[in-house]
Parts: sequence; structure tokens; C-alpha cells
Amino acid sequence: MSVPFFDILKFECGNPSEYGFSKTYFFEKVKDRVKFVDSEAAALKLRNRGVLIKVEGYPLSLELVRGFEGKESVFLLDLSDILKSSGGKRASVLKRMGNFARYCIKYNVPFAMASFAENEGEMRSAEELVHIGFLIGLNRGEGRGAISKMGRILG
Repeated sequence: MSVPFFDILKFECGNPSEYGFSKTYFFEKVKDRVKFVDSEAAALKLRNRGVLIKVEGYPLSLELVRGFEGKESVFLLDLSDILKSSGGKRASVLKRMGNFARYCIKYNVPFAMASFAENEGEMRSAEELVHIGFLIGLNRGEGRGAISKMGRILG
């Protein structure tokens, strides 16, 4: 049996299996389970809520990552930060996101990845998302694991 893959989109996708996903989630329907926070303190307050948490700037904070060990919530890597940037800004995002993911892996803290595509032209297949994971230093298994984790939170 293959591993189920998931993505969060900002538009309704008619056939997720066409892109290699078991299911795609429409952001408007799951936005209460996806939290965007701008500080470590705000993220730490949500660690027992069973939500996906995207921390702005992907801070390299041992306290933040270790605070999520064994907790219900999962960090979220928003791949649109990479896909919608270019040049030096993209390089900076790749480095910060990669360092953050390495900390999560080192301390066995789960994280998920999502594309947040806004239309079919921005849609990426499950394999493309895994390959984008390569850019931030994930291996194939870690990338595949990251796009399968959000099913646990979003159901």
C-alpha cells in the first residue's frame, strides 16, 4: 500500500489523484486547523492544540523546536514561500527553511509541507513537492513523509 499524500490549496481541485495526492484540502475549509504565527511565543502556545503551525521566518530556535517534542501540533513548511520568490529572497528562504527542517529532524519533531497553490497553473504534483524538499536538504523519505503528515491533523 502506498503512502497517502496531501496538499493544502487555495482553490478547489477537482481530481487530486491526477497530481499524485490522496486528498487535497481547500484552505478556506481547514483554516481553523492551520495557524500562521509571527513569533515563537505564539507558536509555543499552540503546541498542544493539534494544528499545523507555520512560524514566520522559520526561526532557528532550539527552544521552539524542542518545545514541540511529543506534542500534538505539527510545524508547517509553506512551499509557496519558495515558489513565489526569486533571487536573493528565494535563497534566503531556502536556507532558513532548510535549517529549520534539519532542527526538526534532529529532534524528531514532525513537520508537514504544503504548496498553497492559488490556481491550477500553480499546482505541483506530489513528486514535485518532494523534489522541492530536496532544495531545502530533505532526502526522498523525509520529503514524502512531510507531504503525508498533514492527514493526521486535517483528517
